[in-house]
Amino acid sequence: MKFDDRKIYVYFSIAVLVAGILFGLPGIYSKMVTEPAIEKLLTQDADSQKLKQAYIILRNPHIFAGYDRFDEAGAGIEYILKEFDNRVAEQKEFTTNDILYLELLLQRRQQGSDLSIKTMIYFVLLSVLGVIGLLIEKKTSKNYESNP
Repeated sequence: MKFDDRKIYVYFSIAVLVAGILFGLPGIYSKMVTEPAIEKLLTQDADSQKLKQAYIILRNPHIFAGYDRFDEAGAGIEYILKEFDNRVAEQKEFTTNDILYLELLLQRRQQGSDLSIKTMIYFVLLSVLGVIGLLIEKKTSKNYESNP
């Protein structure tokens, strides 16, 4: 008796596709909505209120753009976050000199969005492989049934 693998392929493909979509949605939303809004705040008349608003948006990144995942390139981010958090808490002004640091935070967010989208693509490709496996399984099981 041959075990029917078709259900495994179907469930695997669906689960991986759903996971991929869930991983990709934050990155897509960030790329299409949040990041352009932040760029607009940074490039307009850079008054303190707009820079503060940009920082508040940047301070709450999506899952793949978290600032708690430090590497060599982002080693100084912890200091920037502490400094800007203190400014927000104490109602201090942001200056045009801070735009460089805000752009660094935006760059880290963009990298996280790219990672999110690439992860989604990876999972979608895994799902496609599951569908290919399902098709191969169907073809071989038909051949097996017709030639016992």
